[in-house]
Amino acid sequence: MSKRGCLAGTMRTLRPPPELSLSEWSKAFFVLSSETAAQPGRCTPLAWQREVMDAVTDETVERVTVMKSSRVGYTTLLSTVIGYHMAHDPTTIMVCQPTVDDAKGFSKEVVGPMLRDVPVLAALNVRDEEQDEDASSTLLHRTFPGGILSLVGANSGTGFRRVSRRIILLDEVDAYPSSAGQDGDPVKLAERRSEHFWDRRIVCGSTPLVAGASRIEELFLAGDQRRYHVPCPHCGHFDFLVFETKGDRGHIMRWPDAKPELAYFECRACGCSIEETHKREILEAGEWRADNPGGSHRSYHLWSSLSTSPNASWGQIAAEFLEAKKRPETLRTFVNTVLGETWKERGEAPDWERLYLRREDYAIGSMPAGALFLTAGVDVQKDRFVYEVVAWAPRKESWSVDAGELYGDTARDETWHQLDALLEREFSGGLDTHKISMLAVDSGYQTQLVYAWARQHPMNRVIATKGVAGARALIGTPSPVDVTVSGRRLQRGYKVWSVGVDLAKAEFYAWLRLRIAEDGEVPAGYCHFPMAYGEEFFRQVTSEHLVTTTNKRTNRATQIWCVQPGRENHHLDARLLARVAAAVLGIDRLNARQQQARQHVVTQQQQQQQQQQPQQPQSDGAPTASDYWAGTRRRDFWKGWRR
Repeated sequence: MSKRGCLAGTMRTLRPPPELSLSEWSKAFFVLSSETAAQPGRCTPLAWQREVMDAVTDETVERVTVMKSSRVGYTTLLSTVIGYHMAHDPTTIMVCQPTVDDAKGFSKEVVGPMLRDVPVLAALNVRDEEQDEDASSTLLHRTFPGGILSLVGANSGTGFRRVSRRIILLDEVDAYPSSAGQDGDPVKLAERRSEHFWDRRIVCGSTPLVAGASRIEELFLAGDQRRYHVPCPHCGHFDFLVFETKGDRGHIMRWPDAKPELAYFECRACGCSIEETHKREILEAGEWRADNPGGSHRSYHLWSSLSTSPNASWGQIAAEFLEAKKRPETLRTFVNTVLGETWKERGEAPDWERLYLRREDYAIGSMPAGALFLTAGVDVQKDRFVYEVVAWAPRKESWSVDAGELYGDTARDETWHQLDALLEREFSGGLDTHKISMLAVDSGYQTQLVYAWARQHPMNRVIATKGVAGARALIGTPSPVDVTVSGRRLQRGYKVWSVGVDLAKAEFYAWLRLRIAEDGEVPAGYCHFPMAYGEEFFRQVTSEHLVTTTNKRTNRATQIWCVQPGRENHHLDARLLARVAAAVLGIDRLNARQQQARQHVVTQQQQQQQQQQPQQPQSDGAPTASDYWAGTRRRDFWKGWRR
């Protein structure tokens, strides 16, 4: 080979890679894995996806916010950003998921298959490392030539310490806890990890949850608020797609009565129909336009109408809405995950008179047929305890079994003995008796006395709680409260559970508005109350309402729960604590199959009891709900239900 040819070969080797935007790199190199895509293979971004992707690699853009629904490819966006900065522009990357377990799952289910299936990534020498032996605070690492990929959980402050990263990717921020352990707001902690980089990128995305408490909505509104505008195929008028009327803007979704499969969009200008057959044409011709050009950064709103997935057709969206609007819980899910919008709670609490009039004739102190276990909530006051005992069934249907007040000076030990008696009280139910499976007590008042009493009982029966306003989860990771003489917290000491009181109240009030269907079907979350309860109980459980307040300094409007004048809220707090205890026991983690299996076990027991004399024991030895929650046959009971 001549000297000239050798020199040319050397120059080609040293030549930097061509400048590629993220969408260009994705089209050229990225491959979708079978674990994360219905159609694995080459990834060609859609027209409306390209600008969102390219904003991440635009040198003039520092922050990108994506307020989104499901089915719009946000996980693919995160994957391509990671792949791009591993293979094309190596650098340091941090991905933050809501919990440490979510971060591990993302690493295993998304990053791992990507490193296996994308050829340019498979050719890299990527190594997995763990820096911490404590599994609860492990900072997951993948090192590669020129950079590091860190995966952390927003519930642990450990992952944000002693690291600097140029690329910060925040996923599902509305599900983040209010504090990463004891270290503060996880979003702020993540942003600080990049403050030393002049060319940093911060990408924040999430499905929005509750209005007034949504991080992603707040970030979206602070940005330039871009929406994808598409032309009408008939008159050419550009506007964005909306599910319902939003002022005088937007092509509006319509469908004929009882025929959601024929859904279409009505052009805002000419009134003509934009059919599903026009979707690809108008999406390819669309463009992003900002409603707030003076915003602090790029922010985008994506919802399912833009998706070309067969499961996100306009007819499918309309059909999902008609099914979802039957129940407040499913309607909220539709608004969040299909429309990509926050759920706005009604400002007023449910009408206490309506609840009072729909009381039911069942005995106080007895566990209803079909219920699985009992929980209790206790609100601590200066001169009394206010409590409620609640029975729970599959699908979070509940019965108030007893509610009342235990009087006495709560600074005295003998007053606390009344709670011991409540915990050991036996409630009748068929041929069995049942005890409270878990009791949750509020530690906001008489904090140290609450801890002292709770320490006397195992944590699988009694937990101390602390309400946290603005929290994004119903219950948070329990935090240690015991300290050494040097002031350090004991990791194995007593722990207190944080409670997202705003979410708990919103959920409970949505349940109180439910009605039994005309055919007798009881909706999920329905609350039963006995005839013996008086008016004051119902006044208290409906005592709070949402009030919008505006910060005079920042001019930011927020919604907070306030007690209505002349009302007390102690029974409301007790009910919410009983709900928290049920959540800790796992009522929210039951899937449909487990719920059906549990209900089948309970139904069989009821049938057997009806055939037996009261003095006869059960003939088949089938485990009852009290057997399980007492812990005597826990493992066998779970195995039986799972089968």
